Amino acid sequence: MKTHFINSQNLHLIQKQATSCVMALGYFDGIHLGHQQVIKTAREEANKRGLPLAVMSFRPHPINVLSKGQSIVPHLTTPCEKEKRLKQLGVDLFYLVDFTLAFAALTSSQFVEDYLMKLGVVHAVAGFDFSYGVKGVAKLSQIVADSNGEITVTKVECIDYDGEKISSSAIRQRLLAAAVHEIPHFLGDHFNSKVHWDGNKFQQIEKTMLPSAGIYKVILELPNKQLRTYISIDAAGQIQRMERQRRLPKGIFSIHWLQQVEKAVPSKAI
Repeated sequence: MKTHFINSQNLHLIQKQATSCVMALGYFDGIHLGHQQVIKTAREEANKRGLPLAVMSFRPHPINVLSKGQSIVPHLTTPCEKEKRLKQLGVDLFYLVDFTLAFAALTSSQFVEDYLMKLGVVHAVAGFDFSYGVKGVAKLSQIVADSNGEITVTKVECIDYDGEKISSSAIRQRLLAAAVHEIPHFLGDHFNSKVHWDGNKFQQIEKTMLPSAGIYKVILELPNKQLRTYISIDAAGQIQRMERQRRLPKGIFSIHWLQQVEKAVPSKAI
């Protein structure tokens, strides 16, 4: 998979390199089951047409930019983790667009021309709630008119769990409520965090959202094995081991959050 980080300075150069493709559109934070269905649908369409599959995502979160920092939506995945997951899903091209106020001010027709048509898109796939252009007033179906019929579209309908829409917001709500055991129903897997262990404490590699304070049953994924254990996280986001009798080598691990077992965090790890 090839990744292109797009901003206003390099857009023209990337346009010149573009070839025909099918593109999945969305923010794709967490790459939950709904996102996976969008990408799977786009992959099937790309296969039918004998074209590469591209995914376009945006960073930072549009709300963070449009609110001018007054509202901050925490990320569920880092760009590196998103790249890894997209590659696993069979994506050939990943376009990560710098979401700025200038980008948000693009009309729907400007967005379609500059970010779809000039990037070789012949078919676009997105979720039922995808919108674009100034104030997000344009819906997926308008891409056909904005491209003068050169781009066709497929809308992926809502996917739910027990009557609740599968969404990144639903996952964030469960992290806030410490209901990490429910997240696999939305994500398709346990929520995980990438951390560095220095022999004394854990430090996140890149800042993403964490569960609320408490003691959790987790799986620590080491380079060559997995370890079931307990860790604590305090209100400041500091992560500590609860079982010190087993020595851990220093390095980078993934924490897979299984279940909260206690809300209160003691002042010192055991």
